[in-house]
Amino acid sequence: MQAIEPEKLDLLKETVLRSPSSKNINPWEFVFVDDNKLIQQLEASKPHGATPLKTATLAVVICADETKNDVWI
Repeated sequence: MQAIEPEKLDLLKETVLRSPSSKNINPWEFVFVDDNKLIQQLEASKPHGATPLKTATLAVVICADETKNDVWI
């Protein structure tokens, strides 16, 4: 697996931090995971839809706070 270049990782982080949310409340946190063992544990924790994590060098976990905003797109 090829590592993601630091410039691309910085751009990705900037992009998610500037992503819009309903009412501009931003009721989330983003956790960037680049530890392969942890990524495999994330893949195993979800029965469907996590297949791309098998070969991923980076995962972004989105933690949402439902008490701040209940509108999800």
